[in-house]
Amino acid sequence: MKIYIIIATWNSEKYLSDLFLSLHDMDYPKDSWHLVVVDNGLRDKTSDIIGQWQVKMHNFDKVIYNEENTGFAAANNQGITFALKNNPDYIVLLNDDTIVEPNWLNMIIKEMEQNKSIGLAQPLITRYPEINKINTFGNSYQYLGFGFCHGEGESSNSFDVKSYQPAYLSFSAVIIRPEVFRQIGLLDENYFSYHEDSDFCFRARLQNWNLLAVKDAIVHHHYKFPVKKNKIRYFWLEKNRYYLILKFFKLKTLLLITPACLFMEIGQIFFSIIRGLFIQKIRAYFWILKNFDKILTVRKKIQQTRKFADKKLFDFMTGKIEFQEFKNPLLIYIANPILNWYFKLIKKFI
Repeated sequence: MKIYIIIATWNSEKYLSDLFLSLHDMDYPKDSWHLVVVDNGLRDKTSDIIGQWQVKMHNFDKVIYNEENTGFAAANNQGITFALKNNPDYIVLLNDDTIVEPNWLNMIIKEMEQNKSIGLAQPLITRYPEINKINTFGNSYQYLGFGFCHGEGESSNSFDVKSYQPAYLSFSAVIIRPEVFRQIGLLDENYFSYHEDSDFCFRARLQNWNLLAVKDAIVHHHYKFPVKKNKIRYFWLEKNRYYLILKFFKLKTLLLITPACLFMEIGQIFFSIIRGLFIQKIRAYFWILKNFDKILTVRKKIQQTRKFADKKLFDFMTGKIEFQEFKNPLLIYIANPILNWYFKLIKKFI
């Protein structure tokens, strides 16, 4: 068995030693896994820490240095490309701010070896240092393009199921068969940040690969919900939300969700004005218009190669938007009931 672990770093000095130490202490045979790090910009002591650990770990195969931040998808693609040339059995993507439990890799590989239809799998990811609280146990996807962590903030003992198929997986920690990359390609670099994981999972599902979240495999994540307004983050989320919907949904589905989209956009515009993010909202619209030809190109490829209709995706979606750390009465008591009712209505026709 040959496994390549890919880590993309960016100003990661306060996290890396904990991560590398946890990898060093894994109970998976050290001759069976190899580490590849893509350093996505040099502004702190990240490169020094990488160099120190490369000496300590004999299976630390490769460091790729980028002069600037190329984005999550592009950086991971560099590592994935290197790994694929070495004919791995599995490829692992890990965030630079995670800490792995010793047996996490063993447990997921065991599940995937027993079921060859599983193309991707993730562990239960907790908040660090509050490791009794969940960060994500698989991700949920609302049909208008909003993704959110399943189980976020709940106790790590909240779920009775040992594994299940979520709408999509968190790429904070994910294991992927190389055959999936060879079939559907690499991560879509048009996202830069956010939604590249939902995009990849959707492409895999439309090629009949199953996804899995495994409860007993555990990885911890230095995760904090960004409570302060972040203009560039809002732009990425909105732009990527539109891009994903236009890329994947069939024309009939796009027409069916249009009333709900218009309803939601009114609320989103109001929200963006109140929060001082309206310019970013407009930027997202303009990005879609400016790149519409590019969107049509990638859309055409998806529509020509997919094996299933949108129902394959909608069966795993939800009608409600549930951001655990964002409790807005208008969303909870007005928008969500309407959106959920409409979801149940149109799902019969998709």
